[in-house]
Amino acid sequence: MSLAQVRGGIPHVVRDDLVDDAGRIINLPFYCSHLIIRNQGLNACKLYFTQADFDGDKNYVTVPVPSTTYPYGEWSGMVETAAGNNSDVWVKALALKTTAIELVAFQRRG
Repeated sequence: MSLAQVRGGIPHVVRDDLVDDAGRIINLPFYCSHLIIRNQGLNACKLYFTQADFDGDKNYVTVPVPSTTYPYGEWSGMVETAAGNNSDVWVKALALKTTAIELVAFQRRG
């Protein structure tokens, strides 16, 4: 592991309301190494990592609503975006509902 991977990153924060299940792309201003998404609404939402998966409504992560099982209503993980079709993420509310999200992406360095 290089020093660049353990020294942290510069966070980019996006807060948004997701209406119905239209969804949207979240353009990241840099390539990221780690992603945290919190559901701050009353309905679950979906997180996609490619445009094709978003368009086909497949291969997504469900971000739960806060509950006793998931007290923060969040999903986090090592997500390394790259140039081309994998440089952004997409989000969509689940089942024609409305919800609110907070997404934090950490810049990949080195």
